[in-house]
Amino acid sequence: MIKKIVFILILIFLIGCAPQNNIEIKEEITEKITESKSGIAFEIGLGNLCTGQSECISFCTNNHGRCEAYCRGKEIELCRIIFPPHAQDKGPQNNRGCVGKGTVEFKSPPMRIEDIQIIEPIGLMIGGHVTPIDHGYYTAKTWIPGSSREDPGKFVDIFATASGTVTQVQSMPSVYSSSSIGDYRIVIYHTCTFYTIYIHVNQLSEKLQSIADTNKNAEVEAGELIGRAPGFDFSVHNDEITLKGFIVPENYIFEPWKIHTVDMFEHFAEPVRSQLLDKNVRQKEPRGGKIDYDIDGRLVGNWFVEKTNGYMGIAKSPGEYGYWNTHLAFAYDGLDSSLIIVSMGNFNGEARQFAVKGNAPDPANVDASSGLVKYELVEMGHITDEGKMWDRLSFARISMAFGYDHVIGVALVQMLDDRKIKFESFPGRTASEIADFTNKAKIYER
Repeated sequence: MIKKIVFILILIFLIGCAPQNNIEIKEEITEKITESKSGIAFEIGLGNLCTGQSECISFCTNNHGRCEAYCRGKEIELCRIIFPPHAQDKGPQNNRGCVGKGTVEFKSPPMRIEDIQIIEPIGLMIGGHVTPIDHGYYTAKTWIPGSSREDPGKFVDIFATASGTVTQVQSMPSVYSSSSIGDYRIVIYHTCTFYTIYIHVNQLSEKLQSIADTNKNAEVEAGELIGRAPGFDFSVHNDEITLKGFIVPENYIFEPWKIHTVDMFEHFAEPVRSQLLDKNVRQKEPRGGKIDYDIDGRLVGNWFVEKTNGYMGIAKSPGEYGYWNTHLAFAYDGLDSSLIIVSMGNFNGEARQFAVKGNAPDPANVDASSGLVKYELVEMGHITDEGKMWDRLSFARISMAFGYDHVIGVALVQMLDDRKIKFESFPGRTASEIADFTNKAKIYER
């Protein structure tokens, strides 16, 4: 033990006294130097990213994604300091058994092209998905969205898009389960930083069934059958990219993959990419949608009732139904970003989304100097390229979104400072009937 401490002190001395031409030596041993601190290994740097606690805290403030990717899965005290554990943190995605870094090209569609009825991109806001959704939707021709999933005859095959390591096959909590037959969430790491997530897979392949709800891995190849369902959620994530439109990434520790969501079409090889885009109802760029709208000091983006754990909400346990009750978003329609959407976790006791009468003011232009802002809330719809109303069940190319005229209620909001707002909704009222907040107003933050 004494020899170890002496060796460490010598190394630290050498680093501190190293001349300019020995920088390479410092970088090489930064990762290796540890000191005994209450029996816990304490790393004085994060690889080649930074050295020392103060430098690393500063670096990681501006490079959150790179630091998170480095710390993922490592028992490093400095990582705990920079990313302090949350009492109910679900933790990062488990990438054990992964190989390499960077992205890969997807060779296979996740569903046979001929089986696909509709693809909807990321960025929608629907019911309890109050903030823009980080996954897209695949719907088979055999199934009507929202209908029963109890008939395996309506299920179609689901495939791995590329080779990789399946690190998680989890049964969905019963409150979210879509079928008595089964409902699973699958995570496939194609490299150690690039992965796909499938949700609401109702039947598993024999290989994945054998590791369901265990800590075991399984290797899959591009195009390999992983399960069956009439429709499923699909998303792509890259830990080397952190979306800039989440100005407080720590708010999303409950779902740490969210801030690393990337375009769900971009990485497919041709002609698969074009074939999938042909099934995508969104026609506006970006075709893959968008989920991060925060602008510091502006109303646009996601908000959470203060002191309710950000995205986690006030659920008593991870995944508990209704965590979105404390969520709020001022964003744009997931299929036509020209339409302003006010999305609320609690509008008269329900999670609801509305367009805004007159489609103004744009929340991207609302700041603390704007004072009280009233949004009259109206129902919304979509028009196809054929000039018809979209029924949301059959495929169509969406040309525009619009708001109706009838006012359903009012959203009253005021920015108190760059990252805090006061908000209250008034169901069944119009703007002329609302003068100020009541004692039911709440403070939201980010």
